[in-house]
Amino acid sequence: MNRNNESSVPALMLFQVGALYGKIYKQCDKIFKEKSFPFEMDQIPVILKLYYKGGASQQEICSALQRDKASVNRTVSFLLKRDIVKVIQDVADKRKTLVELTATGKKLAMQANKILEEFDASLFSVLTKEERKQFFSLMLKLIDTVTFT
Repeated sequence: MNRNNESSVPALMLFQVGALYGKIYKQCDKIFKEKSFPFEMDQIPVILKLYYKGGASQQEICSALQRDKASVNRTVSFLLKRDIVKVIQDVADKRKTLVELTATGKKLAMQANKILEEFDASLFSVLTKEERKQFFSLMLKLIDTVTFT
């Protein structure tokens, strides 16, 4: 079932999606470096999660991004040292802390978002409008099908 005998990636969806993800991740990292952006792709999902949500606990970030606590903790510590985020105590639950973007963090999040939007537009330019619509519809359907227990 291999569509390309020279491909090193098996024709299973898991491997195909993984290969696409890996290539996109590396290309985005390269673009961020070319633009002298101060972060790598590892930090970008956390920054954008906080940008769109307005703030979140580290546990919420872990759950939303499907990353382990240690990884998120390292990223938050990295961003905290660079004044990109601040950690504040939750007013509703004093045991909990919330991570929020600083003004600098918000500016960088907007820049990162713009870079990723441009990348998306470039990536999807090879698809017709109908193919893009089908792609997103199928991806959402598959995402809804996969459940984590």
